[in-house]
Amino acid sequence: MVKTTLLLALLIGLLACAECFGKRALHGSHSAEERISSEERQGLVALFEATAGTHWKNHNGWIGPVGSECTWYGVQCESNASDTATVVDLNLLENNLHGRIPEAVGQLVHLESLVLYGNDLSGRLPGSLIQRCLSGLLWVTAEAPLLTDVSEIDYESAASALLCGSHRLVLRSDSSAVLFTKRCRNASAKDRRTYCEVKQGHLLGEAFARLAWTLEKNRYFDLQSNYQRNVTDSVFFSTRVIRNGKKYEVVEYAGGGPLELWTIHRAIEGVSSSIEWSKAKALPGCPRWDKSQVPSSK
Repeated sequence: MVKTTLLLALLIGLLACAECFGKRALHGSHSAEERISSEERQGLVALFEATAGTHWKNHNGWIGPVGSECTWYGVQCESNASDTATVVDLNLLENNLHGRIPEAVGQLVHLESLVLYGNDLSGRLPGSLIQRCLSGLLWVTAEAPLLTDVSEIDYESAASALLCGSHRLVLRSDSSAVLFTKRCRNASAKDRRTYCEVKQGHLLGEAFARLAWTLEKNRYFDLQSNYQRNVTDSVFFSTRVIRNGKKYEVVEYAGGGPLELWTIHRAIEGVSSSIEWSKAKALPGCPRWDKSQVPSSK
């Protein structure tokens, strides 16, 4: 499964670069003397120095003379009418980078694709790059901890009138995903025995990060801890999130929450539907959330 995730990351990185490759082909190959701006060169040099560039698996060309930047390993440029160039793609997939991405990389203001997956990086990407991701100007392929401070999203739904109507999805920033579903055995018409179906899967880091950004955008961390209506036999949702080591929980019963909470629920369910799950296994019962937080139906 891990190998599959790495292959998916590589494929996404290549697809994200396709438009850049097409643009570059229209302008022809880059000469060694085609220059990028001094600010963009500074950003590349800062990246090399901050991530132990001399120990990268491949650092061909890096820190070469002014005008050679577009020939450096992993750097792709786009020519301008003024015979200058801008860096539009930076692909350093599984290239043994160590350390933190420096703020100076934000000086690559024309960057359209950044692939950093499979390295040993810490901290978060510079805020300027995160903002460009949020605006749709930059596509980043990287592990979730580089993109968000959220480490876990735990989402559960249950219908109070159904014996087998509960689901729990746990997503973590390490790309792991676990789905618990309460099932009825149905061995006979009167059989009310249940069991827990457990599925495991993986999702890419940017998918988790986009979900975490959706939480931020929809004010999850400012919501009340409990929303409910005085309704009999409805559905409740429990959404628990860990951010910077702190736990947050929002419980909703009978659709009593605001539109932002509904949006968050649909986003989590959407991510779940896109995960490739492994073969299910069975447990006697599903692990539950803190029952003291579950609103009682009336």
